[in-house]
This record gives sequence, structure tokens and C-alpha cells, in this order.
Amino acid sequence: MNSQTGENLLSIKNDGDQLRVCSMDFAEGLGIQHKNLLESIRTHQNVIESEFGLIAFETRKTETLSSKGRPESLAYLTEDQALFIGTLSRNSKRVVQFKSILVKSFAEARKEQKAKQATTTPALLSVEQVILQQAHTLLEQGNLIAQLRADVDALQAKGRSKVNPHLKATPELKFPAKPASLTPLRQRISRHINEYCDHYNASQSQAYSYLYKRLYDVYGINVYKLPRASKESILDAIERHAHLDRLYSLITAELTYSEN
Repeated sequence: MNSQTGENLLSIKNDGDQLRVCSMDFAEGLGIQHKNLLESIRTHQNVIESEFGLIAFETRKTETLSSKGRPESLAYLTEDQALFIGTLSRNSKRVVQFKSILVKSFAEARKEQKAKQATTTPALLSVEQVILQQAHTLLEQGNLIAQLRADVDALQAKGRSKVNPHLKATPELKFPAKPASLTPLRQRISRHINEYCDHYNASQSQAYSYLYKRLYDVYGINVYKLPRASKESILDAIERHAHLDRLYSLITAELTYSEN
């Protein structure tokens, strides 16, 4: 970014998994020294990573007056991480203008990313992906038929509780075992799922199945293909691969209910 007044957008890096902005550009936009920004990031690192996923650090030689060609650490921040760090700065005219540019930069990067994804043709899909998609479709159709039969039985019995329509066509999965010590975000997810399922008299396996499908629909994350350690649950793998914040955003956006 060369100028703040020209509305030049920031350079957003697409690492194949998430969009990220370099801390060097971030510091320049705020008008502060890069080392001071890194110090602030490390001070709040635990909070940032517990809420918004792991920060990607990188070390490389930079030709700046402060580093003089010596190796310097860079942080590549996701949009949520960057916006959180932006809240730590006082809202001067420059800071407010930079935050606006930051939001526009990520929005433009997402637009370009979607445009590239839209040009991908089915012919480029691997045989494994095609088979997986077909199997998933058949599983959903079979589950839908079973659910329709269950709904007919419920109407006849006139005693079944309501089930949220979000969960009607999702495959059943074994509910992932909870780790011995849950992170604050995992605890929030678990509590929200428990309350949601209690409210709609639904099973937790249905809720997680729906969320895993939505992770693929919205973010392109196939949880069934994430590398997993021995005896590691799908939810553990999602957390280890830093996708837990995305799962939580889907929960708060889609698995809502009213106490009334």
C-alpha cells in the first residue's frame, strides 16, 4: 500500500485456506512502527488465538530502515484477527480510514477468490471427489426419506416435538468425544449445541452433521478429508487445523432459537 488518501487496497495473501494481511502493511496503514505492532500482537496473542484461530508467523529478511536486512518476524492476520487488533488502536482519523481500507481489501479479495472458484469445472474434480460427492448426495437422499417417514409417524402419533428444518436432511454422525480439557471456544460451542438440541429435542450428532456440511458449503472445508491423528475426533481435527472459529461463526449465525 503506497498511500492512505488514495484508497489503495492492501495486499491480501491467499494461503489456500484463509485470506491474510501482512503485519508490515498493517503497521504502515496505522502509521506505527512494525516492531511495536508485533509487540502488541504478542501481548494479546493468547486472546486472539483462543477466539480467532492461530496467527501465522513468518521470518524473512526485510530491507527496512529498522531491520537493515536482518531477519524479521512477520505476522499474517486473518480478517477477524486484523479487525480485533484494529480495535486496540485509538480511533484517530487515520486509524478510522485504515480500518475502512482493511475491510474493503478483504471484501475485494473474497470477491476475487469466489470468481476463481466459479471458473472451476466439474472436469477438474478428482475421481475421489466425484465419488465422495455422489455418496454424500445418496446419503442425504436416504436420510431425507427416513426423516419424512418419521415425520408422518409423528403426525399420526401427535406427540412428537418440533424439529428445526435445518437438521432434517443431514447425515447422522457419531458425536465427537470431548477432549479432557476444552478451550474456551470449544466450551462455548459445546454449550451452544447442548442448549440448541435441548430446545428442539434434536440429537447432537444431527447438529454436528449439519455444521460439517455447512463448513463445506460456505468455506469449502471438507472435514472428512482433514488429516487426523490416531483416535482423534473430527472436532479435534477442526480445532487443530484452526477452523474452530469458522465453525463457531456458523453456529451463532444458523443454529439460533428463541426462549419464547
